[in-house]
Amino acid sequence: MPQFPAKNSKNSKEQHTLQKSSSQLEVKQAIISSLTLMDDIFIKIVLQDKQCTEFILQVIMENDSLRLKDQCIQKDTPNIHGHSLVLDCYCEDKEHNLYNIEIQNDSQEAIPKRARFHASLIDIHSLKKGQNFKQLPKTYVIFITAKDIFKRGLQSYHIERIIKENGQPFDDDSYIIYFNTSKIENNSLGRLAEDFHANNPKQMHSTILSKRVAELKSTDFMQKGDKNMNILLERYRQAALEEGREEGSEKLAQLMGILAESGRLEDIKKASKDKRYRKKLFRELNLM
Repeated sequence: MPQFPAKNSKNSKEQHTLQKSSSQLEVKQAIISSLTLMDDIFIKIVLQDKQCTEFILQVIMENDSLRLKDQCIQKDTPNIHGHSLVLDCYCEDKEHNLYNIEIQNDSQEAIPKRARFHASLIDIHSLKKGQNFKQLPKTYVIFITAKDIFKRGLQSYHIERIIKENGQPFDDDSYIIYFNTSKIENNSLGRLAEDFHANNPKQMHSTILSKRVAELKSTDFMQKGDKNMNILLERYRQAALEEGREEGSEKLAQLMGILAESGRLEDIKKASKDKRYRKKLFRELNLM
């Protein structure tokens, strides 16, 4: 009777582990490659380099001499009497003006009353007990939007209070700016808008932004296991798993692997967030 060598289960398991690890790395690289500055998690990591924040403000404020004194990413602004906020980026320039930069991909989240609320909480937290109202600093709430939410075809919208009867400024030093990144023109704002939507740092106009993005997306940087980038990837993974429990984690991993092999970077990003889009891909790739 012929003797067949026993299957080496250990080698089989090791091979499976290597394949799984390789697939996970491909997905990781694909997700990172697809990220743009319009991604609200990625931009917070990019802006940890104060130079990047400074450059963005210089362009939006049309002030090349603007210099930042300090900044805080994910600043908590508690409100004991009601709704609190966590600000994406909160910073102060050397003239003591305050800025709040927010990325808004959802037009419903960028409504005027939200901007008003951001401004009001910043005021509450910037005037200390015993200070005179005249000591309130200039504040700028800046919403960087993916779409033109006002539908007027402008690159930016500057909002400030005026006296209705004579059109004169109210001079309360509170300003709101909407930067519409969907409007591309051949000027500083247009080039910045393109940079916000570029996933390839080589295609970015700004040397400061492209250098930072290239660093964060580099293979060496990924292999070092940067804490913030790992947190970003874990959030994408968890979002996909939480939304996709009914599909099953193995099927979800299979989907991500196929997309990674095909270089479908945008699909990976959308599938990690959008349940309906994920189901559409399952049907397309016969994974139902």
